[in-house]
Amino acid sequence: MAVSSVNNSGSGSGYGDGTSAGDLSDSFMKMLVAQMKNQDPTNPMDNNQLTAQLAQFNTAAGVEKLNSSVANVQAMMAQLGSMSAASWVGRSVLIEGDPKVTTGSGIGITQDGENAADSFSFLLGGDADTVTVTLTAEDGTAYTADLKNVKSGVKTFSLDDLQNFQPDPGPAPDTEYTVTFDAKNAEGEKPEVSGLMQALVEGVTMTPGGAVLHLLNHDPIGMADVVVIQK
Repeated sequence: MAVSSVNNSGSGSGYGDGTSAGDLSDSFMKMLVAQMKNQDPTNPMDNNQLTAQLAQFNTAAGVEKLNSSVANVQAMMAQLGSMSAASWVGRSVLIEGDPKVTTGSGIGITQDGENAADSFSFLLGGDADTVTVTLTAEDGTAYTADLKNVKSGVKTFSLDDLQNFQPDPGPAPDTEYTVTFDAKNAEGEKPEVSGLMQALVEGVTMTPGGAVLHLLNHDPIGMADVVVIQK
């Protein structure tokens, strides 16, 4: 398509800064008008080609508007999530980490200094024939016991569920232990398993990236780091 040269002696400010689909579409329309005014009458422009180009610019503008709408929805969802997180203050949550438990003078354990908290939790990525629970004291002394036929998901057990500790006779009373886990099945596979720590939500900070939870005796975390919200 032969088109005579277009004299553009202006500053060009009327063509936008080219940073958006709208600017590009506006520039295209201005150039189209200029081409039509200066086209060679013996070799006119191809209307089909121009229509296709205009459709492409309209599509680009539509995608830009869609992206803007999605961004607004995401911002709204983040704000709603932050408002929801504010209701978590004063409640306990489970987050990934090696829990610490303290054996009592009799049967049962205490966790995070709370009496009668005789349970511990972990997140299992797949069904396991055996989950080995290891209690390790500060001096490195370790005791193990097995849980059999454990299904995937968040699981909670008590010290009473752990039988036949090795080495015998098992953990000493009134001693703090760090609890770790290892899972396996008969096929030799090792499903992923993570310990879960209990923490108390003391406050919530609203940030552009979402809510930040402030926990008792723990660094702040994001909402995505919470595995379970407890009553």
